[in-house]
Amino acid sequence: MAQATSVRFDDTTDKLLKAYIASHNISKSDFIKQAVATQLEDWSDVQAADLAYQEWKKDNFKTMGWQDTLKDLGLDDE
Repeated sequence: MAQATSVRFDDTTDKLLKAYIASHNISKSDFIKQAVATQLEDWSDVQAADLAYQEWKKDNFKTMGWQDTLKDLGLDDE
């Protein structure tokens, strides 16, 4: 279910937003949804990278070669 949210912008931001949406032929609502989605996706990527780094750190920064990686992923030819 969609949730309504109200946002207030200062005059300068509102003027820039109006110029942007006019030049891209989108609504304010669509622009704001896209901007929020982009920020949340970026945040999620950072969280995933941090988790992967913490796991790698727990493994004493162990690395493996390309062939071992393929084998680990079940992508080797054997």
